[in-house]
Amino acid sequence: MIQIKCKAMEDFVMAGMATKMVAAYCEAQGVKVTEIRGDVLRAGWNFEGGSIEIFFRFDEKDEHVHLEGMNFITVPENKYDAMYKTVNQCNDDYTHIKFVLDTKDGQINAREDAVIQLDSCGEECFELMIRMVRVVEDAFPKFMKTMWA
Repeated sequence: MIQIKCKAMEDFVMAGMATKMVAAYCEAQGVKVTEIRGDVLRAGWNFEGGSIEIFFRFDEKDEHVHLEGMNFITVPENKYDAMYKTVNQCNDDYTHIKFVLDTKDGQINAREDAVIQLDSCGEECFELMIRMVRVVEDAFPKFMKTMWA
């Protein structure tokens, strides 16, 4: 019997596994996640002073993950200029998380990208999520100070 391996078929079978594995790991840690679609998960967190929604987007080969932290602060248009300075300072202070002022939605978003391995992606993504929550919690008062200055 001749067996032919098809790389495209292997990639197709593997696609979406990271989503399932990360969701299962988070649930085992007591964190509820929602599957938005086959390659996107959502988790909500409360922190001192606010809350954040974190979205995980996995690439088609389950080798990379993009985290996007949203809905933790809304910035009025008249504060954009002042907020750019604070966003830049936070980007200088925190190495792994990048903050972006989304002027379309009037929000600051936190972003993080990482290479993952399928056999350990649950733990890796959970750690990335915790790091994002901690950084946003630490930066939150800085953003609020700028808004109320």
